[in-house]
Amino acid sequence: MLLIALLSSISGASVVWSEAGTAVGQPVSVLQTDSHRLLLIGRVVVGAEYRMEWARDQAVFSGMALMQSVGFLTEPVPRRVLALGLGSGTAPAFLRARGIATDVVEIEPKVIAAAEAHFLFGEHRAPGSTLCADAVAYMRNATGGAPASASLLYDAILSDLFDGDNPMGLLDADQLRALKAGWLQPETGVLALNIVAFRTGPHARLARAVAATLRSVFRHVVVYADHDPRAADGDSSLPGNLLFLASDTAVAKRLATPPDEGDPPESSFYLHAHFKGWAPPELAAAADGEEGDVLAAGSGGGGEPPAWLREAAAAVRAAVPEMQRDALPAEGWQVVERLVAERSGGTATAKEELR
Repeated sequence: MLLIALLSSISGASVVWSEAGTAVGQPVSVLQTDSHRLLLIGRVVVGAEYRMEWARDQAVFSGMALMQSVGFLTEPVPRRVLALGLGSGTAPAFLRARGIATDVVEIEPKVIAAAEAHFLFGEHRAPGSTLCADAVAYMRNATGGAPASASLLYDAILSDLFDGDNPMGLLDADQLRALKAGWLQPETGVLALNIVAFRTGPHARLARAVAATLRSVFRHVVVYADHDPRAADGDSSLPGNLLFLASDTAVAKRLATPPDEGDPPESSFYLHAHFKGWAPPELAAAADGEEGDVLAAGSGGGGEPPAWLREAAAAVRAAVPEMQRDALPAEGWQVVERLVAERSGGTATAKEELR
């Protein structure tokens, strides 16, 4: 998760809003610096937005900008999208602003409340609806196991559920087949799956497995990184956002990305113009179905994920603090620690300033 730095420095830290989460067991907090506003669950940043009015439509993190690319699909242009996981609503707000009816399923009611009250998502409550529910359970149970009616099928599903804590989520082949059959338009439907994972090193098996599993269900899979994988200034020791697009049509050819209009590399506009050239070569064979594990529920025995998958997920969790370090100044992270200590499992609300 790379910070798209429209400004050169970040300073100041204040708490706009904080309440104990009812579903996640951690406080849900909105903090702001002099340049941007952040949404956190416990210590983990799940969304962000620039405070300057001229920049509010710019994604703060490259991973969020990458997820917005669902709005560039053509043949057909999406009319209905389902977003699993909300965060601060960066991608759903972008899609709704383009006239795409985007339904959202989010497990934590305080995340929905924060996104609607403190972020641009609150200005784009339609077209589409927002439902508070466990996304995995909802996808399994909402239709009673039967496919949704044709009028309820989606042109695209954007899943942003994997965070290292739920290593299977909606990632195993059986669940993906059910999702495809019951929720996506036949042939042209697209599953856009965002995960944080390593592209190289001992834990890269996770990213290859996700590509291979998708390829076992869909005829076409393509993977994009949230930065140029050839760039010399990247930190290969950290995981990054990967967006997998899967469909029974050649989905890469259906992306009508905007032209490069000279925007700075730090902007989401630049990412939108260039990300199609950021397919990691390390994942090409897996996306073609030539290598990689096909994930199956309980493949580790006893209903558990396999050991290697649990280890990869743990490595992602361990890397998150370093990945997000630059999102707040040091004093901001001190405030976060205090909120976690005071409000985990509590009910208090806070508004305070740190100078």
